[in-house]
Amino acid sequence: MGIYKDILIFIVGALLIIRSADLFTSAAEAIALFFRIPRVIIGLTIVSIATTTPEFTVSALAAYRGSTGIAVGNVTGSCLANIGVILAAAALISPVKFDVRTVHKEMVFLIAISVLLFLLMWDGVLSFYDGLGLSCLLVAFLFQVIRREIRARKEQATADPAQPRTIKKDVVKFVIGTAGVVISAKYAIIPAGIAIAQFLHVPEIVIGISIIAIGTSLPELVTALMASAKKMGELAGGNVIGANILNILWVLGVSSMLRPLAIDVQTRMVSMPLVVGFSAAVFLFARQRFALAKQHGAALLLGYGLYLGYIVFFAYR
Repeated sequence: MGIYKDILIFIVGALLIIRSADLFTSAAEAIALFFRIPRVIIGLTIVSIATTTPEFTVSALAAYRGSTGIAVGNVTGSCLANIGVILAAAALISPVKFDVRTVHKEMVFLIAISVLLFLLMWDGVLSFYDGLGLSCLLVAFLFQVIRREIRARKEQATADPAQPRTIKKDVVKFVIGTAGVVISAKYAIIPAGIAIAQFLHVPEIVIGISIIAIGTSLPELVTALMASAKKMGELAGGNVIGANILNILWVLGVSSMLRPLAIDVQTRMVSMPLVVGFSAAVFLFARQRFALAKQHGAALLLGYGLYLGYIVFFAYR
């Protein structure tokens, strides 16, 4: 009965973390609008950070507790799930369009930092200084994006709706959402994930790559599917690219600063090369017509399915 209890706790924790992230996102946007932060900046920074909060919380707490397999597996698994499941599913519903600048700037940057992370992992550990370097790159990236968008859309920024009269309710929602993410990760997702891994006699990283990675990526999945169904593919594509950049620079950066992260052979030889490969594939698919078509989504989904099958049934046996 113990394993069923752990599975139930994991499911409840996943549902709670999704709802908490939703509260966090809406409250953060309202607070940003209150202080007259342009909507374009909100989308590029706050929303992407908010949807990546579950990954950050799970990996950071896992690293702090010494469960480095979950911390690393959650990030690499989420990066692959974001492209191979979320972006692929959105493309199957409706073509996912990309802004020209997103393709030529953010996508190229994502490929570059994916290659950098692969090289940093090659010695078998992500150290404090590796994490510090990734965090510095994050600050530089956000600064560059914000400066670029302010310059390009000054008129749009000044045309934002009037600020609300009060943000008391939004501050409360922000606090509740943040607490919900932290509590569900610390007391449900991580301990239940460890228990499930022990019951199945598989390394923690397998659970991190598969169940936990997909669970913490659900906010991005919901956002992408809703955006695609409403013919707003630009939002789906931008959110996934932004989330993967944050996963690498923010989540792994901070996690490795909390505790050096041991990198296993399968992550170095299989998972990280695929993160680079999936990112490059999206760039190649999108650079033609600045969109992902159904056949692209099907190819990405098939690639992710083959990878997950290999990891679960072969890689760590």
